[in-house]
Amino acid sequence: MRVTVTGGAGNVGRYVVERLLAEGHAVTVYDRQAPTAEVAHVIGDVLDPAALAEAFDGTEAVVHLAAVPALGRAPDDELMEINVMGTERVAAAAAARGVRRLVAASSDSTLGFVFGEGRITPDYLPCDESHPLRPLDAYGLSKVINEEICRRYTRAVGLETVCLRYCWVWGPGEYAAVESFQAQPHAFVGQLWGYVDGRDVAQAVARALVAADVKHETLFISAGRTFMREPTLKLVREHLPARVEVRNRDRFAEEPNLCLLDCSRAEEVLGYRPEFDWEACAGA
Repeated sequence: MRVTVTGGAGNVGRYVVERLLAEGHAVTVYDRQAPTAEVAHVIGDVLDPAALAEAFDGTEAVVHLAAVPALGRAPDDELMEINVMGTERVAAAAAARGVRRLVAASSDSTLGFVFGEGRITPDYLPCDESHPLRPLDAYGLSKVINEEICRRYTRAVGLETVCLRYCWVWGPGEYAAVESFQAQPHAFVGQLWGYVDGRDVAQAVARALVAADVKHETLFISAGRTFMREPTLKLVREHLPARVEVRNRDRFAEEPNLCLLDCSRAEEVLGYRPEFDWEACAGA
């Protein structure tokens, strides 16, 4: 498949590009900087409609990763312009060029917990795709709007869209620091102690490109387990309000460290199953 990856030179992008090349896809990176990998690339900006249209000529699918990647990396107005208008222009160019499918990066920040500054009261746990979205910051809001942009293009022109709400993406640096993270559990309550290996994000993207019978989907992507040693229900009792409803408690009997970002829908739709776990990777 001919795939263009916006933001393919970034931290997540390099995992995605490596995976897609390994699977035999013809990959082109569209980014403001050149990738380190040996791959076809176009230097361009996601706010440039003409450059996007040219880059997407002949493309069968687009993976849209280009964005301001977190709160605090840019002023809010700049973040919103790049993240929201960038997604709008990517989707518009993809639709105009007859691209079949757009796989877009979303985030668990849509829930409103990650940068919640103590205002963390889920309606229920684990959070699935039906949980209400209450972003408190520009980054989370931008991702909510991006999901709506994708949904609109599916309704309006039939562009197949998959939005992947991946959580804190880990690479070698995070695995090396896991013990320090574990020593301060309350510092990571906003993330619900969730993480995902960059290679599993790439797996999810690769599966999203080829999944059958997809019109529009929004899916959580996590490692399936928290990065804490304490059982998840103990963490919930100690760090979240007592009134939070915990559903499907039998699942915690099977996996005491079950992640509170439920990616079972991703398994159902994509066949996604996380392959990388902090215990194995930290000891590697």
